[in-house]
Amino acid sequence: MVDLVDIAIPSNARTAAEALGLQVHHSVTHGARVRQIPHEEAEIAVECFPDWGFPARIVESGPEGESPSERGVRRVA
Repeated sequence: MVDLVDIAIPSNARTAAEALGLQVHHSVTHGARVRQIPHEEAEIAVECFPDWGFPARIVESGPEGESPSERGVRRVA
C-alpha cells in the first residue's frame, strides 16, 4: 500500500507546484496544500520548492476529521 501524504505550501507557490504537475487545493483553515500524493513524490517535490524560493513541508495524512495538530508534521529545509 502506498503511503499518501499532503504537502503544505504558501499560496504564492501555486505556480511552482503546478509546474511540477501537482494539483493545489486551497482552504481557509489549512491554506494551500497538495493533497494525497505518494510519500516518495512528496519528498522530491519539497526538495524542489526551496530552489524556487518557497518553503514546503510534508504533512502526514490522517483519518478524516483528524485535526492537523494531531498529525505528524515534518519540516523540510
